[in-house]
Amino acid sequence: MIQYAIAWQPHSDNLGDDLRTYAAMQLLPRVDRVLNADCLDAPLDDLTDNDRVIALLSGNVLRETAHWLPEKHIAPVCVGVHLSQEDVWGIPFAQLDGAGKAYLAGCAPIGCRDERTVKLMEHTGIPHQLTSCLTLTLKRPQVRTQSYICCVDTPEDVVQTLRNYAAGSDIQELTHQLTDPSTDFDTRMNNVKQQLRIYAGARFVVTRRLHCAMACLAIGTPVLLLYNSDYEDVTRFAPMDQMVRTMPVEAFLRQLHQSGMPEPWTNPMGLDIWQEKLVTAVETGLKHAETMPLPIIPDDTAQLWRTQRLRQLAVSSAGKIHRLEQQHYAALHEKFTFILREDSAKGVLTAMLNEPEVRLALQKAAQRKLLRSHPWHERPKVWLQMKRNKVEPEDLYAQAMEQLQLLGWPESEG
Repeated sequence: MIQYAIAWQPHSDNLGDDLRTYAAMQLLPRVDRVLNADCLDAPLDDLTDNDRVIALLSGNVLRETAHWLPEKHIAPVCVGVHLSQEDVWGIPFAQLDGAGKAYLAGCAPIGCRDERTVKLMEHTGIPHQLTSCLTLTLKRPQVRTQSYICCVDTPEDVVQTLRNYAAGSDIQELTHQLTDPSTDFDTRMNNVKQQLRIYAGARFVVTRRLHCAMACLAIGTPVLLLYNSDYEDVTRFAPMDQMVRTMPVEAFLRQLHQSGMPEPWTNPMGLDIWQEKLVTAVETGLKHAETMPLPIIPDDTAQLWRTQRLRQLAVSSAGKIHRLEQQHYAALHEKFTFILREDSAKGVLTAMLNEPEVRLALQKAAQRKLLRSHPWHERPKVWLQMKRNKVEPEDLYAQAMEQLQLLGWPESEG
């Protein structure tokens, strides 16, 4: 028996991950199972040795390498995969070896989401290809384009400037940041459908989110991907940065002030080439997954590799804990040094303020301050009033001691 599955991240708070999952669903004949992408080694119930689960894997499915080597019944199709330099435990991808690496070879060719992933894969010797992101295959919902404009996780100054030039257009502020995200799969996918309908009906979309931009490209909504030129590099998304219109935030603001509200534009050409490549990669992968020998890695070999990986994880975690402890000790040392300096300053300042010459200097400074607060022709009169104790200048000594007491200086006696 063959079942079809997609892998999603139930604990992700990024709607972009759900958009990718929804796109994967549309590329399968049906969805019989939903797998947790962070626990792909979890046992699958009600399966016999002859059953197989053809699973479309995308995104960063190797972020939890402690759970790598998916369950033995899984026949993987890897398209739109993104790899990081390190997994969540700090183990470099370059250290993927043995059965973990052999499993990827059994899934080959690996469809890579971006050029950075391609560069990581090049060091493995495993066949791979650049496919881009599955969100590019999303289908447009049946809605009419309206006059509203969507700002998705867009800087507030951009939103406000658009409002200033909106000329009757509604500005809708949206976010891909999920607050208290549901772990119910159907709820999350319904949320994606609603978001796609909003994007499809928009006059145009301005966003800082890659998956939002890719989704809008797929459904034909004009979209602009903004970035901060001071610290962001959109080339990390290559080749997707060439598929979409991009602009630094400051340049877009300057354009708004110079030309006002922009008219809807046409998205760059060439998307159909990537859509065809993605669909072909998935179709080819599905056919291969129907007949690939299972398990890809024998159970005992897989279990041994997982044990070795857990040891690596323990070493990596111990290193992280040690570094954090060292940072903590350094912070404590700095704090204690500051306290010692405070104690030293406390003793010096308290003794200095109680010197008769200093007390007298503070009194004279207060008198000068009071005189300067009056016009020059009134100062002789104010001086006489001070002499006769009819006008009291500020008590700078008392003020100084009060401020020191707020810092615990000087310590009270008795």
